[in-house]
Amino acid sequence: MDDENGEGVQRSRGRPASGVAMTTAQRQKARRDRLRAAGVGSLTVQLPLDVINALNEFMRFKNLTQDQVIERLLRQQLLRKR
Repeated sequence: MDDENGEGVQRSRGRPASGVAMTTAQRQKARRDRLRAAGVGSLTVQLPLDVINALNEFMRFKNLTQDQVIERLLRQQLLRKR
């Protein structure tokens, strides 16, 4: 490109900076805040591999997500009226 004086203008490569970029930690915090505002939390658990494999097979068979299966199990087994 030439500027109005006929001299070439050196442009940097790539996408221009927006000035409002967030770090990964900031994006994750914003995501957790949005989920919490929507009434959703997160849960991290460690399970034996055979249980994980059985869960994956069940999810494929029923065409459900992990969230749906775990929520259903907890509601049916833990949160049911006694």
